[in-house]
Amino acid sequence: MKSKNLGRIFASAVILALIASICYRAGRADGASGGVPGSAGDPLITRSYLEERLSQIQKGEAASFQKVTLAKGEELALYAGSEMMLYSGSAAVRGADGLVNLTTGELFKKGNSTVRYHLYFAPADGSGIKADGNVTAYVRGNYWKD
Repeated sequence: MKSKNLGRIFASAVILALIASICYRAGRADGASGGVPGSAGDPLITRSYLEERLSQIQKGEAASFQKVTLAKGEELALYAGSEMMLYSGSAAVRGADGLVNLTTGELFKKGNSTVRYHLYFAPADGSGIKADGNVTAYVRGNYWKD
């Protein structure tokens, strides 16, 4: 009797060890335990980056839009990564890299007319709009007026 019980316990232990080994290998293959800190599979956020973003949020810079008005012929230039929405008026795209219309996913090249209430992304410094008349736009990020 004892040898039968010992055989069953031994067989159960072997099966359990095989299952554990398979689970461990599957986890390593998915990167669960073998990721290199700071790599693309396990990116790090630096303390200075986190503090800067938190300070922007506290100041309202990161989450809010700023109202910008333009007269006919004035230009609004955005820094790379800024966003803009045309609220009223009409304007043409300026800058060699154009603007990315995040609402439709299209690239609007220099000279294209912008669409009101669509959100635009500046892919490079200097991308923006030139007002065809009085324009009201909302900008999230950094910009300058020409």
